[in-house]
Amino acid sequence: MKPNLSPAWNFLPPKAKDAVLRLNFVKPTPVQEECLPPALAGESFAAVAPTGTGKTLVYLLPIWNNLPSRKKNLVLIPTRELGYQVSQMLQAFHPTAREGIAMCMGGHDPAAQRQELRREWHTIIATPGRLLDVLDKDPDLLKHIRFLVLDEFDRLIDLGFEEQLAAVLSHVPKQRQTLLFSATGAEDALSRLPLGDLKRLQTHLGKNAPLAETFYFLKSNRRKNDLLVETLNATKGQAIVFVANREKANHLNGLLRLRGFSSEALHGDRLQKERAQAYQGFKEGRFRVLVATDLAARGLDIPEVDYVVNYDLPRTFRDYIHRSGRTARRSRPGNCLSYAGPDEYLPLRNLEKGFESPLPCHPAYAQRDAWMVQAKRLHDLKVKNLERAQFIRKEQGLET
Repeated sequence: MKPNLSPAWNFLPPKAKDAVLRLNFVKPTPVQEECLPPALAGESFAAVAPTGTGKTLVYLLPIWNNLPSRKKNLVLIPTRELGYQVSQMLQAFHPTAREGIAMCMGGHDPAAQRQELRREWHTIIATPGRLLDVLDKDPDLLKHIRFLVLDEFDRLIDLGFEEQLAAVLSHVPKQRQTLLFSATGAEDALSRLPLGDLKRLQTHLGKNAPLAETFYFLKSNRRKNDLLVETLNATKGQAIVFVANREKANHLNGLLRLRGFSSEALHGDRLQKERAQAYQGFKEGRFRVLVATDLAARGLDIPEVDYVVNYDLPRTFRDYIHRSGRTARRSRPGNCLSYAGPDEYLPLRNLEKGFESPLPCHPAYAQRDAWMVQAKRLHDLKVKNLERAQFIRKEQGLET
């Protein structure tokens, strides 16, 4: 038996109400209360709100509410995994929503995707690079677009899609509704998009679920494996473990499997079929642990994730926000554990600048000052050796 909708949803039209009831979204989040009315009214804006606060619903409800229509929709996303999630959520509104969704992303046969786009569609979900490839052969593909979404727009810029985005936008009619979404809202990224002056809707509401954050200052990177295994043995929930690179993701995934944990790896070197299986298997609970690069740090909505572990620290505070945002979603509490190895001086310093108060530390690993002294020493030695190596190469004529 489905719960009744909160009166707070009364501003929605009947079709949209049916959709949120089907998804069991009993009460709107503050972000949805603020952003859905202008989105449904056809206004354009850039919205910045914390992760896990329901931004995806803000742009999918207007799409669904206006179907069927001759007006077309385009959703641009930075990663394939986010694209799958957006497609699944739109399909969950109603069985009929499946018809008319076209995926245009890397990792799939380009000819098959072009064939799909020759059929009747109402919404394209695309990454910029693959969409440009399609536009080279079909430049009129987007001439009926009237609703444009850039999800995680700052990540699109961070990944180097600036020129591709400009090229895609040149194919989209100027008479359209445009919505931009991000959890961090970098103004520099917004200014680099050829979109003119958009209204800003920014919320400082914090997460809608409690997030427990804990940092560990470690004397050796070897301690990370033991800490991770201890945490997984002492808990029962699902965990996403973030690492710095693809090689480490494969290695750690293999180690966890040897220790008896159901685990999968998600990174850009895997085949598209393998990436989809890892993401879907974790989402459905068939794997307890997902070892991932920052490929999984943006937009993925898996509410059952109880732990995010920064096995390797993120490079920036913005990346930390997105990683930690994979837990503590939809009023469900979560935990974010961060392991600071002795060679991570710069990432730790960047994170400290983003926190308004001292980092929350585990009492047994709270020797921050002593750790910083040693980490700074290692960092300076590494820089010195690098500079010396570069000097020798230059003296030998190996580099200009």
